[in-house]
Amino acid sequence: MNPYNLLIITPDQLRADYLSCYGHATIETRNIDRLAQEGVRFDNCYCQSPLCAPSRVSFATSTYVGEHGCRNYWSTINPEVPNLATSLKSKGYRTGMFGKNHLFTFDQLDSVWDEIHEVTLGNYDNHPKYAKSFSSFEMEKDHVYNKTGELTDDTIAFMRDAKRPFLAWVNYQDPHPAYTCPEPYKSLFDPKEISIPESYYHYDRDKQPYRNEVWRKHSEMDTCTEAELQNAIATYMGQVRYVDDSVGRLLAMLDESGLAENTLVLFFSDHGELIGDYRMSHKLPAFYDCLTKIPAIIRHPNKKWAGAVFTGLTEEIDLVPTLLDSLGIDSPATMVGKSWIKSLEQQDYQGKDTVISEAGGGAPTAKTPTPGLRLKAPHLPTSLGPGTMIRKGDWKLSMYVDDRCELYNLSEDPKELVNRYKDPNCSEIRTDLTTELLKRVMGVKNRNSGIEWNNDAYPVDVRFEPLLKLKPDETGITGLDD
Repeated sequence: MNPYNLLIITPDQLRADYLSCYGHATIETRNIDRLAQEGVRFDNCYCQSPLCAPSRVSFATSTYVGEHGCRNYWSTINPEVPNLATSLKSKGYRTGMFGKNHLFTFDQLDSVWDEIHEVTLGNYDNHPKYAKSFSSFEMEKDHVYNKTGELTDDTIAFMRDAKRPFLAWVNYQDPHPAYTCPEPYKSLFDPKEISIPESYYHYDRDKQPYRNEVWRKHSEMDTCTEAELQNAIATYMGQVRYVDDSVGRLLAMLDESGLAENTLVLFFSDHGELIGDYRMSHKLPAFYDCLTKIPAIIRHPNKKWAGAVFTGLTEEIDLVPTLLDSLGIDSPATMVGKSWIKSLEQQDYQGKDTVISEAGGGAPTAKTPTPGLRLKAPHLPTSLGPGTMIRKGDWKLSMYVDDRCELYNLSEDPKELVNRYKDPNCSEIRTDLTTELLKRVMGVKNRNSGIEWNNDAYPVDVRFEPLLKLKPDETGITGLDD
């Protein structure tokens, strides 16, 4: 039998709870739902960072943010760092990437991808209709920013013409802000029927991180009306449906060509979106579930996990080891994620004890907004101050270097409205989670694989050999000080 192909579909900034298969009541994402019905859906998968580039680097390299050092938007890595794409290319796979990179150093993309159409559109800053962070409007069908359909065409053509086992990775801009999409998607949902998130009204600004209020002011979300937010949410939903229809086109091509019988499919998002929660839009270095819990679905060619729901805690770094395991390829020694193949075969969906997410660095937390400053995206001086989150069971702790910390019980408070960090009744759980987080960040023990990080169990010079071969100015790792 020929080696399996691999198709990866990655929308940018897609919340898990805006998919029908993750519980959305009205959006009707039938094609993504089909993937979930024919594969395994990870119900509690957390990204390693709520920002684009750090998340994608963690995914591709199966390493934590604290290991690869990429903490902010503009980070990239040298392709010499072991990763999914080069691992498959070394095995003879034809590699193709379509859409935004946010991963490899730009002048080295051709060394990774046999075919590439790189498109990074930012926040549509130059579109004349994009006036505020929460602006929503119709995207002209022939506009240069309307790329989702075109990238789908590119991916289909690549898969059809690959002629050998392939890795095809399509990275959509949608549903990333600005909140815009072409017809018929712009008008699919009636804004008047959109419910306003509970946290839009009931957040406690005096117990939330300072960065939240600063971003509300800089983004003008403190002036956003209910009608404007309803328009933005309805348009975001239209963007999600645009992606869903594109997924349908990809699946139809696999079916019609016969490639479905030999192609592994992963659908996942790099992180989520605020879209009105806590009266904010976009994202920032914060760790609410709307930002850190991501959709992740894997469909095996023989449908052997059809309809499975992995309910335990998992992490974004686990996806690549699971894919490589499915393809019969050993993961590079530097990858620290866990393959879930054995658990899937045994129908053991307990998952991990803890998961973590990290972001920010290189800039202090702005405690007060800059008077008169208006931003359409959370750039400096909006806070990029460093923070880290850990979830264990029903509890989630978010720690910040120079900001208010947060503690939530997700069972009692799934919307994360009541910050219990300073609640004296929670001192024991706060101490326990702080200790667990310290261990995770320090790397004293990798709780995912059971490996004790010491020179006897896993020599540092082996683990980081790919980086140590490079001169300091060739590592390609950027982030903390850039």
